[in-house]
Amino acid sequence: MHPSPMFGSIHACLLAAALVAVSAGTAWAADDEADPAAQPAPLLDEDGNPFPPARPVPPPFDPAMPAMRFAELAMADTLMELAISELVERQSESLAVQDLARRLATNHAAIRLILSKAAAGASIKLPTRLDATQRAELDRLSRLSRADLDREYLWLQSVRQPRTLQMYQWQYEDCDDPRLKPFVTGTLPIIVVHARVCDEVHRKVNADEIRVQDKRAAAERKAQQEREQAEAMAAAQKKAARKFKK
Repeated sequence: MHPSPMFGSIHACLLAAALVAVSAGTAWAADDEADPAAQPAPLLDEDGNPFPPARPVPPPFDPAMPAMRFAELAMADTLMELAISELVERQSESLAVQDLARRLATNHAAIRLILSKAAAGASIKLPTRLDATQRAELDRLSRLSRADLDREYLWLQSVRQPRTLQMYQWQYEDCDDPRLKPFVTGTLPIIVVHARVCDEVHRKVNADEIRVQDKRAAAERKAQQEREQAEAMAAAQKKAARKFKK
């Protein structure tokens, strides 16, 4: 399956295309009880400076769902894309980010129209406005400076696009409603392109922070391994001490 080369496609093109949390660890005390006041050492970079906070990790996502629920979530996703695209087009300072938002808006306007028709044929009631969580996220973005908006919009897309792609891919294979299947097969190539292009722009605009976050994640893994080794050693020492007392 190959994505449509016409990223800015509209209705006809869409139809023609067939689309860490840080472990706190446990400090071992002299006895069998952990010291509640003990805290893990702060994560430091190679220069000895504390890393910035980790980006939040979204909860696990299960893309398997009935076609009716998929249609509802797909429309909610499209409404959010249209809303944030409008905001970014208006307030972004990066031409590359503005262009990305504009093309996403063009495609999602077509997706909204096609999905509405498909859902009507399947007697599915779709959302027509953002929910409270989406409005809160849009409000948060609207309060950012122009430069911060660019960065945060792309970080948001780095989470949104893979989840949307998962959802469409599962329905592409397992859609249980033949009336929605043509919409899925025609739209998935466009969603594939969205995910790829958003990732490309994200890696350019947020390159510095991505490198820092990657280093932080590596430091977290190393610290976790060291904690586990220390805990295993402490457990072995306690076991040996109990055996010696006998």
